[in-house]
Amino acid sequence: KLWTFPRMYRGAPVLLTGEPGAGAELCARFLHQPNTPWVESESSAVLAEAPLQLLEQARDGVLFFPEIGDFSRLEQKGLLLVAGKLDKYAVRLVCATSRPLPDLVAAGGYDPQLYQAVAAVNIGVPSLREHREDIPDLANLVLSRSVESGEAPLRQFTTAALNALRNYDWPGNLAQFNSVVRTLALTALGEQIGAEDVNAA
Repeated sequence: KLWTFPRMYRGAPVLLTGEPGAGAELCARFLHQPNTPWVESESSAVLAEAPLQLLEQARDGVLFFPEIGDFSRLEQKGLLLVAGKLDKYAVRLVCATSRPLPDLVAAGGYDPQLYQAVAAVNIGVPSLREHREDIPDLANLVLSRSVESGEAPLRQFTTAALNALRNYDWPGNLAQFNSVVRTLALTALGEQIGAEDVNAA
């Protein structure tokens, strides 16, 4: 339901806000239609040099920027140009930031027109500690993917281990969580990953 927008917002730019590592790209991918372009620029510098090139690459698809709060003035200008031509290229613009853009605007460090342009739909991405009830399922998912890919041998979490994962605050959010679970998958001494393994990690 979160990603079902009223018709008037279906092509509007989306701004995802949340803590670093909270999974903004995963959320952005829910807005991407299969068999259409997904463009995530390797460097924001292209916005200052050739912003229309990004629109051409993303035509009929999604153009994603993972951290627009760090953009220079020139890059902000390029993104504003991109935002004004989305309809022409049938591109859905999705931006993310972990920085408080309204505060940056108020301090004169961010273009207010750009903020208005990219924040037509503003969605907060919750931190991992805000949905602890999902942590056991997420841990089992990451672990099973590591096993299925051949990256790690067959393992499973004990209930105590899952509780230890759920009770941790995860300041690094999903990025830290994925790293810890994959490390446990590779370094645990037995098939069972216990609470002592989690606490050590």
